[in-house]
Amino acid sequence: MSKELGSGTGALTEFIRRCEAAGGVPIIRTKYGGKPLKPAGRVIVACWGAKDQVPGGSISDVPPDVIATLQKERGAYKKLVPSF
Repeated sequence: MSKELGSGTGALTEFIRRCEAAGGVPIIRTKYGGKPLKPAGRVIVACWGAKDQVPGGSISDVPPDVIATLQKERGAYKKLVPSF
């Protein structure tokens, strides 16, 4: 079980911002072994290239529409966070 980092879209966007600010690329997994994560609404996050500064873990209660967007296209996390 990975470390719980928070819940909801707010926690997800905060992770993305912290990862990008550290020079990393956010990785958001909605499935593991080809199967959706349980409980529903959970994602696993990691920060490629800056994992020492921004540790990964899991985020719960992510809305189904956000998960669907993340599953459809690569780099969809950029749509969740306005440029800064």
